Amino acid sequence: MGHVVPFAGLPYRESAYGVKRAPITGGEMKEMGAEVIRLAPRAALTESVPRGSDRYLFTLTGEVTLAGSSVAMVEESFATIQEGAALTLENPNGVEATLISVLAPPPGGSVSRAGFAGGLVVASRATTPVHDVPAEKKRRIYFVGKHAARSERAHAMIVLYVRDTVTSLHMHPDAESMFVLLSGKTRFTVDGEDVVVERGQATYFPMGDRHGLRVAEGDGVSFLEFHVHAAYTTVRG
Repeated sequence: MGHVVPFAGLPYRESAYGVKRAPITGGEMKEMGAEVIRLAPRAALTESVPRGSDRYLFTLTGEVTLAGSSVAMVEESFATIQEGAALTLENPNGVEATLISVLAPPPGGSVSRAGFAGGLVVASRATTPVHDVPAEKKRRIYFVGKHAARSERAHAMIVLYVRDTVTSLHMHPDAESMFVLLSGKTRFTVDGEDVVVERGQATYFPMGDRHGLRVAEGDGVSFLEFHVHAAYTTVRG
């Protein structure tokens, strides 16, 4: 079944000084493990990417730096990180930073797929090309996929809708999906019921779970969308 997840109500635990984290996805998701990470001012998080997994990070609020490099992730930036890589995230500022973290697949996944092999790539929403899809009344900013960081493990992008964009009821029989809302109010069909979701919330859907979405009010919406794995199919209706 699909889920709506408000980040404010998650059960955060302190995993290190100034670092709080909480899961977004539940046990029914086998190919994607997602969580929220909150970094207090001047806090740092050090860990490595498990073998067999890609790691994706998105700065929902605030800014972080990757220690040992000149790379900074400003707000609404996306990082793709190769398996086995060690990384240290630091919050150099005086306000908390909030990140979305995704492992694809989480450790213990049963299917082996070729992952990202480029070490580390960071792309910001503000400077990444926007691709128009006029037939669907959408625009897309690709982060992982054939137009961006290459991996068979996931597809990730920001999608922008205009007022009358509608994605009808559909499902993916071979992929799990997650949507992180960035702007506007989006009306999702979740388990056959309509629910309005906005920034500070996410929705996720296991394989084969039907869902649809459209703009709930205003001139448009935007959201970060994941499909895991990358070569997914869509069945309408």
